[in-house]
Formats: sequence, structure tokens, C-alpha cells
Amino acid sequence: MEKYKTPIAGYENQCVELLLEKLGVVTFDYDIEQDVLLLAKARDGMKEKRLDGFCRTLCTENRGMIHPDSVERLVTLLRGQTTGMREVLLDMAEAPQGRYSWYEVAVKLLRDETGRVQRTIGILWDIESSMGKMEQSFAHFRSERDSVTGILNEAGLEKVVQTYLAGIGRDESNALMVISFDNICRLSDQRGKHWTDQLLMRICKAVGSFFRAGDVLAHLGEGQFAIFVKDMERTEVMDMKARAIRTLFGGESTQFGGYGLECRIAVAYYPEDGRTFHEILETAKKRQSLDCVPKAGALA
Repeated sequence: MEKYKTPIAGYENQCVELLLEKLGVVTFDYDIEQDVLLLAKARDGMKEKRLDGFCRTLCTENRGMIHPDSVERLVTLLRGQTTGMREVLLDMAEAPQGRYSWYEVAVKLLRDETGRVQRTIGILWDIESSMGKMEQSFAHFRSERDSVTGILNEAGLEKVVQTYLAGIGRDESNALMVISFDNICRLSDQRGKHWTDQLLMRICKAVGSFFRAGDVLAHLGEGQFAIFVKDMERTEVMDMKARAIRTLFGGESTQFGGYGLECRIAVAYYPEDGRTFHEILETAKKRQSLDCVPKAGALA
């Protein structure tokens, strides 16, 4: 396990250790050729655990540790086939029982003198507590999370929005944007479900990049996304975001230009268009079907 080499003062070191423990951080070091994974949990005093033949045994000895929907995502990260931060469902208990929690993963590639990736190192940290769902069961996950993208589904979005509107969001100006990619089903028929699932995850990341961290993104199914935008005072900002999204997915020179994606976008506003989640959502969907959006002009 590669150690942190920068000298650090005693009290600062204690603060770092406290932060790692509070976040539920797990460090890892994966030897790609030997298929050996070393894990160290901050909450266990960074005691190292060695897992030989880790990827080879994901469907046998280690099958309870990783949710089936996250296996491919984690393997590509460990093998250095993709980088960046991703979310996976893990059971990090000493004896996993399939009680999964969301972890975010950050990876760094270590290469040999020829440039070939030999090892990956990084951290996983528990993000369940930040969502206030440390006791969330797998059944709860299934009912409120989209199985393809891992983000909220319609039921999960409804819960978040209703809770927010019942609290500090009651007196704010909020917005709900609905984006529909109508040809997702056709692409699935042409290229297969696995390819389409990967595309949906890329769409999810791309759409989310247009919004703030506190806004809430959900996949309603069949290529339809919804974003609840909190405390949106200037409605013209939603027009700007819609135009930027349409350009990204409709322009031939963009990363999505070759897929023939066509998106319809509509927005509904709280409290003008409704005071409950369902009222706002239905208004947005109705405007989308009419191919128009109020306030600052048509967006679709």
C-alpha cells in the first residue's frame, strides 16, 4: 500500500485521520497482473486486508461484496480502463451479507516505464451518511433508485422534492425540468440493452454537469430525465440551460452528435404551476407534449 509521503504536523495528521474516519474512507491498491486487491479501512485503524484473485472471484467468494449492477463499473475502474469519480454499491462488512451502501470511488493509475498501467490506487468513501440514508436497505434502494444509472427514479425524486417543499423550500421559487430522449428505445433495439445502458449513464453525467450540486437529477425511465432546481429566482436561466443541453445532444460536432438523439425539454415552476411534486411534474409533461414552455419562451 503506497503511503502518504508529505511531512505533516501532528495535529494536522490527527485531523486528516479524523476526516477519513468520518467519511468512512477505504483506501485500495490493486495489482492488475496479479489480481490482488489490498484494502484498508479508516474506521478499522487502516488495518490492511488482502484479497487474492479479487476480480476472478467476484461471482463466487466475493459476490456479496458488490451489487451485480456495480460489478462492471468497479472492475473497469480497478483495471484502469476508466478514470474519474464513480459511484458503486458495496457491502464493506467483514462478512458481506448483501446490505449495500453507496460508495464514491476515485482512482489513480500507476504505470511502468513503457506507459502500461500496472496498478491502480485510490479511495472509496461512504456517501450514504451524506444522503441521510445509512440504514437504507437494499429494498429501499430498489424502490427509490434507477437500476441503470444509479440516480433517483420517480419515486425517489418525489420523496426528495416533497420533503424539501415541506421545509425550507416552501417559500422559495423552484423549478422542475423534464428532458425526454424519444429515440432511446429505438437505439436499444438497434444496438442492444448493454450499449444503451452505457449511453444512459453518459447522458446522466452530461445532463448533471449543467446543474448545481444541490439540484436533484432523476431518471424517470425510457430515456426521460427530470431535474428539480432549488431556489431558482431567474427563470431565464432555465432557458439558457435548455438551449445548452439541446446543443450538446443535437449538434453533430458534439460527443453525442453521432447518435441521432433528439430531446424535448419543458419546465414547470413552483409555486405558480403547482404546490406538490405531482402537480409540477404533470404540468411539465403536458407542456412537453405541447412542445412549448412558458415564462421565457419555448424551449423545445
